[in-house]
Amino acid sequence: MQKTDYGKIANTYNKRYVVNYLGNIEKELKKLISTSNYKNILEAGCGTGRWINSLDQKELNVFGIDYSFDMLKISRQDKLELNCINANAVKIPFKDNFFDLIFCVNAIHHFLDKKKFIEESKRTLSNKGMIAVFGVDPHIDKNWYVYKYFDGVYENDLKRFTSLEKLKKLLQLNDFTEIEIKVVEKVFSERIGKDVLNDPFLGKNHCSQLANLTGEEYQKGIEKIKHQIEKHPATAFTTAVIFYLVSAKKK
Repeated sequence: MQKTDYGKIANTYNKRYVVNYLGNIEKELKKLISTSNYKNILEAGCGTGRWINSLDQKELNVFGIDYSFDMLKISRQDKLELNCINANAVKIPFKDNFFDLIFCVNAIHHFLDKKKFIEESKRTLSNKGMIAVFGVDPHIDKNWYVYKYFDGVYENDLKRFTSLEKLKKLLQLNDFTEIEIKVVEKVFSERIGKDVLNDPFLGKNHCSQLANLTGEEYQKGIEKIKHQIEKHPATAFTTAVIFYLVSAKKK
């Protein structure tokens, strides 16, 4: 699986939250924490710290891990006291039975060994601790214009992203219980004609799908879009993304 170079993406990454804050994911995360009174919390793939920054650090014991130094530098620009560690989610650098909650948001597709991440989560979660995976599933939702105009992007996402069903099976194999899958956020936008060129996510290094392309592959996709606009100026370029939550508890 191709590994995204987040050194190229880090400086522009947070612009996505200006376009869409994904507030429902934040609400759901806070609800999980408050409902079960979780205190020791880990975000795997914390990136620029958008999610752990939204939590009340005084009330909680929050940690984040990420493999990208550049993303972690951004996370510390606003809150130097964040407990962020440069580490891989498939080898969590904490002792057994330490966390009440381990969560990740739109990140599990970057973990090279999903099975190992689940196993590590099981090891480091306390009894009845929860794992919560927020993300998309291109195996069932593929209504994003980028997939149509950039060769190989959709096929690569099918390899990178674990389907909801496969993730459920991984959790079952590791004896997690109370497995639940639900929709937590729906994102929809439609840009008409040349307005699509103003889409922040169309920038080369503004999302991992396009960042993984070579310069030539990326430019070929842009030319396809421009050609389509030239032929049909009123073309609708649609983005319809569904974010799911897969949660489960350790026995």
